[in-house]
Amino acid sequence: MLSARELSITWASHPLYWTWKQLPESRFSEVAELITMWWLEICGTMNTKMLSPKTVYAAYLIVKFADRAYGLDFLPSEVSVEVGDFKSQAKVNLNPLEGRKQPLQHVHLLRRSRLLQHQERGALCERKNGWIEIELGSFYNDGNGEEVKMSLREVKGQHLRGGLIVEGIELRPKY
Repeated sequence: MLSARELSITWASHPLYWTWKQLPESRFSEVAELITMWWLEICGTMNTKMLSPKTVYAAYLIVKFADRAYGLDFLPSEVSVEVGDFKSQAKVNLNPLEGRKQPLQHVHLLRRSRLLQHQERGALCERKNGWIEIELGSFYNDGNGEEVKMSLREVKGQHLRGGLIVEGIELRPKY
């Protein structure tokens, strides 16, 4: 798992937009909380050498919604996972009130946007520990040691949003 500090979070170093704080229920010493921002972009990378070869993995953004969360569900966020020529992408609505298990159209793209697979999946899922996981996508690790790039973005809207608490990105075997 990559902690929030290991991720690239746009404007995370600016205290007007994000704050870094301790949460006793987090496995890490700090989490990032969105104060207010119109631009939401959270990215992470990891070399697949760190993972078991010949395994299908899924990447999950681990978050919570603060009581004051607002504006996160105004427009859907784009989620994606990229490894080499393979790209998995989808849209997800970050609704802190309903969003515990919502359907999403997931599209897997291979080699220059050729459609490979189209299926429906659950996007947000509440864990037993109270955190929520957002599936960013899945990929097959062939063991070649490529970089896997994972992201959640909503950069088209110009509305303010806040109250998203980010713990990190978790990669785990899909099956």
